[in-house]
Amino acid sequence: MLKQILGEFLKLDGGVTAAVVAGGRDGFVIESVVAGGDVDVEALGAMASTGMGTSEAMSDELGKGEMSQMLIELENGPILLSPPLSEDELIAIVANANVNVGRIRYELKKNRDRITAAL
Repeated sequence: MLKQILGEFLKLDGGVTAAVVAGGRDGFVIESVVAGGDVDVEALGAMASTGMGTSEAMSDELGKGEMSQMLIELENGPILLSPPLSEDELIAIVANANVNVGRIRYELKKNRDRITAAL
């Protein structure tokens, strides 16, 4: 079920190339889908976990509250990270440069409960 839900992100217009659910603390990949290309999902899970941890520490230090989402804008496309879906999981979405980031954010929010239930 989780793989099916993640696969829906690959169908979004604009080119989502990977969707990965990983353990938030250890980065261990729970499930992933990749559209062509050569995305190392294990490395993505580990780096997403590290980035999320660093961002959460920064938020705590600055007293800015809970993180709701993290967007990394890169030359060849964004990476979106959403913090723990349930106890300790995160989702990372990798996309092409021409993707509609707002649509991905909307779909993440809309499907959050479905993803959590599938875990």
